[in-house]
Amino acid sequence: MQTQTPADRRARHKRDQSIFHELLRRHGDIRREVEEIPDGIRARTWAVDPALVPLLHNHAEQMHRRVKEKFGLRFWDPAFAELFAQADKVEMRVELTETGVDVLETSADPNVVKLIRAHGATVSAFVAHGGRAASQESPLPPDYIRVL
Repeated sequence: MQTQTPADRRARHKRDQSIFHELLRRHGDIRREVEEIPDGIRARTWAVDPALVPLLHNHAEQMHRRVKEKFGLRFWDPAFAELFAQADKVEMRVELTETGVDVLETSADPNVVKLIRAHGATVSAFVAHGGRAASQESPLPPDYIRVL
């Protein structure tokens, strides 16, 4: 992959943020189901309005890429900071569907599994409550052992 300049990273972040904010604004047209599995979660997110499907696709792919690259966001949010700090222990598989995305997020580290589940719950809150939920810190599980 080509090295990005700081200006490239800022532009990319701005695009990612713009799509995220549009999804938050349109959260009423999005549905989500999360299943806890032994080593993480399986999440299915879909759009009621077909016009949102490309945004869901882009968002899921970009967030997957950001985790792989440890290109963090929401630095003020302890759960997101922890997720990016532990990114090398997170396995993600993103599958684009006709109506949205299916994501499998797992870890071999039981502590990181707790973090993955907390992140899944946070994303579900974003879908349920939009910007109101996104303006709040994401709770860390009480038994999660922080690395930051």
